[in-house]
Amino acid sequence: MTHSHQGHRTLRHGTSLPETSWASDGTIEPDSRQRCTIGVPHLVKTRRRRPKQLKLFEKERPGDSVQVDVKVIARGRTKWFQYTAIDDCTRVRVLRLYRRQDHRSSLAFLRELTAAFPFQIRKIQVDNGTEFPLRFALSCQELGVRVRYIRPRRPQQNGKVERSHRIDEEEFWGRYAGRDFDAATTALAAWEYRYNHERFSMAMRGRTPMEKLAAMAATPLVMARAPDSVQ
Repeated sequence: MTHSHQGHRTLRHGTSLPETSWASDGTIEPDSRQRCTIGVPHLVKTRRRRPKQLKLFEKERPGDSVQVDVKVIARGRTKWFQYTAIDDCTRVRVLRLYRRQDHRSSLAFLRELTAAFPFQIRKIQVDNGTEFPLRFALSCQELGVRVRYIRPRRPQQNGKVERSHRIDEEEFWGRYAGRDFDAATTALAAWEYRYNHERFSMAMRGRTPMEKLAAMAATPLVMARAPDSVQ
């Protein structure tokens, strides 16, 4: 049983329904208020969010910060250790292969990278590995280079060298199956040259690391080549 009251029909249990309007052609003409009453929500137009563009930060000058890290290369039961230095500003890299990961290899690599980079290094950034002890820091200070140790378990603070190691795995070590240390050292030197002089980067507007370095330098710069073998 229903009762009509002020344009609504009232059911026996007290629930009210809005009156239905009939159009001239015999079809139902819904009331806008009815949509809300029967639980159909209004669609609210929301502003579409644009994805944020990732902003890459880099130092202003070559040598302001050089990130150094070690990549372990497994060849069967044998392990080699690729020491990597990358300039934060230009992405120019120095790569050397060693048989051991210790402070002696770190000191040898320090001599290699300071001789190879065609600019003055003002700061070196490393993790807290045992291969970079106090002796390494003191040797840097003797060269006029400041050392910064990143926070423990924060590899993202050395993000550029970490990303470059992923490139090494995808484009070099993942394709190189040789197990002779001297041959691998020679091949790594060729890969270093290709990375610095031939491989362009979208992060640097399609330039190679050496092209960016040359654009910032007043005089032509030349990278020192790696030796034939590093022990």
